[in-house]
Amino acid sequence: MDNIADDLLEGIKSISRFTGIAERRAFYLAEKGELYGVFKQGGRWVGLKSKIREGYQKRASGLEVA
Repeated sequence: MDNIADDLLEGIKSISRFTGIAERRAFYLAEKGELYGVFKQGGRWVGLKSKIREGYQKRASGLEVA
């Protein structure tokens, strides 16, 4: 990915669609800091597709995600 915009998800709805989890669940996990690659920027939730994938891959491999 050359452009960060290609990697960026804006808002819980987009994050929810990308991960395949319900919006309420995505919001809950983001609030608790348990959704790797998702953070607040200017009061809005954003996520990086590459980091979200990385977090899921690490958990699937049994590695701890910090």
